Amino acid sequence: MLIKQAQLHEVSLVAEVLTAAAENLIARGEMLWPPSEVNEAAIHEHVRTGWYFMASDDEGPVGVFRFQLEDRHFWPEIPEGSSAFVHKVAVHPRAQGQELAQALLAHACGLARQHGRQHLRLDCRHGRTKLMSLYERFGFRHHSEKQIGLERFDRYEIEVSEHEAPPPATTASGA
Repeated sequence: MLIKQAQLHEVSLVAEVLTAAAENLIARGEMLWPPSEVNEAAIHEHVRTGWYFMASDDEGPVGVFRFQLEDRHFWPEIPEGSSAFVHKVAVHPRAQGQELAQALLAHACGLARQHGRQHLRLDCRHGRTKLMSLYERFGFRHHSEKQIGLERFDRYEIEVSEHEAPPPATTASGA
């Protein structure tokens, strides 16, 4: 498997993974993101600015995440330069159950370390127990809850020094 920064010409591939994951959750009655939040138009600027990373296997893209060095919306109190932030961690339904989310999170930890950040932080809608369990099994600790408008979110953090570095992005499985 190869994890690398998504390029602008790959915006449709990133959107494909996000949309497939979102539709799979909707079919199970667990809506996370509305389709309008993960389509090509919605993510184009974030892919252009280099925020998306994509995992691919021999059959194509299987996972994505958005990596940011600032997040004033969800974490306004965090000192600048101390943390990196992850959003939109998604695994294509065809690759679920292969611990790909953990590989994506490990890669994000490595990126945070490369940028000299002490913590990696993320959030999820309050009450998403399966998702919260996944983060906690990886090593994230519940930091706090945050109310934004009518929505409540659980915020998580991990010290990136607690996770070993991911394999180099140029290494693909079977190579």
